[in-house]
Amino acid sequence: MNVEKKTREEVSRRIDRLQERYGPFPVHEETVENNPDYFKQGEEMAEEGWIGDAGAWITDDADRVLLIRHEGSPNEWGIPGGGHKPGETMEETTRREVREETGVECTITGVNYARRKTIVLTPNPDERYYMLTVIFNVEYDGGSISISDEEVLEAKWFSEPPENVLDLVEEHVSTWDSH
Repeated sequence: MNVEKKTREEVSRRIDRLQERYGPFPVHEETVENNPDYFKQGEEMAEEGWIGDAGAWITDDADRVLLIRHEGSPNEWGIPGGGHKPGETMEETTRREVREETGVECTITGVNYARRKTIVLTPNPDERYYMLTVIFNVEYDGGSISISDEEVLEAKWFSEPPENVLDLVEEHVSTWDSH
C-alpha cells in the first residue's frame, strides 16, 4: 500500500475511533504544500508509522488553564502537545507530551477538535500524504510543574488569557469562559 492510501486510511480510522469514544467533534480540513525535501522527510516518517500530533487544553478545579512557551515561539503562549510516536494512540501522545512539557498528570475528557491535513508535494500536487492533529480537552490530575523538555521555556497556570497566544490557541481564548 502506498503512503498516500496508508495515511488517508489511518487518519480516517483514528478519527472514527475518537468519535466512537468521545462523541462528535469538528474535523477541520487543510491542505498544505511542502517543498520536496520537507515532503520527503514527512513521507519517510509516515512510512515508519508517524501520523501527526496531539495537544491538550488542560484545566484544573479552579478553572485555570495550563499553557507553555516554546523556544520556537518564545513570546507566545500555547498548549502542551507534540508529535506522535509510532505505536501510540493520540491519547498516549497527549499524556506523554503533557508530562514531558509540564510535569503534570492529566485525564482526557473529550476531543475539542481535529484537523486532517493533506500534505502535497509543491511541484507535483498529485503526490500527497495525510496527517492528523487532535486537540483534547483535559483535566489536571496532579503534580507540580516540572519541565523535562528542553524546548519548553516555561509552563504556567492562567486564570485569565495571556496577551500573546499562538494562532492555535486563539479560538480557545475567545471561548475561555465556556471551558
